[in-house]
Amino acid sequence: MKRLFRTILLVAGLALGSSNSAVGDGLPVAPFQARYEVYGQGFSLGEAVMSLAAVGSSGYRMSSDVRPNGLVALLASARVYERASGEIHDDRIQPTHYERQMETGGKSGDVQLRFDWRAGRVEARSGTRQATLPLSPGVVDPLSLNMVVMRDLQRDRLPEQYTLVEETELRTFRIRNEGEEVLDTPLGRLRALRVSHSKPGNTRITTFWFAPELRYLPVRVAQHKKGKEVMRMEIRMIERQP
Repeated sequence: MKRLFRTILLVAGLALGSSNSAVGDGLPVAPFQARYEVYGQGFSLGEAVMSLAAVGSSGYRMSSDVRPNGLVALLASARVYERASGEIHDDRIQPTHYERQMETGGKSGDVQLRFDWRAGRVEARSGTRQATLPLSPGVVDPLSLNMVVMRDLQRDRLPEQYTLVEETELRTFRIRNEGEEVLDTPLGRLRALRVSHSKPGNTRITTFWFAPELRYLPVRVAQHKKGKEVMRMEIRMIERQP
């Protein structure tokens, strides 16, 4: 149970979305708060609460909080909180800070990233590990990646891969457009674009269903390993933020 919930925590950061309101000033995605139900092996494990807010004319702040339900909390205490901030310049999303605080099975693990765009480097720390990584246009943190993906979908310019900082390493994810489906959701029947991503040489595949009617909000996320589903997230509610 602990290992399963840890997998869900790590994937939840890649499941942010936008509301169907007008886009905030300077943001490619409208400010929002969204709630997802989290499932593992067919059982409800908890919820993920995610939000995006505009800061000034070109800044943004994002957060994600994954919380277990009462039964899961008794079996395996687990919670993760992420937050990211950055700016948008010349239509480029440039994160400045990212932080993740995670507690699973009595253990805690913190990740901190500081992006220095002028110097072209990222200072990364994960627990006792530290690294200085090269920074180039397009490299983002796990939360900011969501704005990049939804912006590219809105423009119909989905690339074959994305690069992000994952703990103390640069990781490249391969992207695959798998066509459209119609889903039944608490928000109604929605047409969704199915997109999967994976790491080279890894048997784990994560699939997202983005709804064009909701400005490409991800309304479902599922992760499979060796063809078997290990987790799923389903949209429950969206709230527009001022």
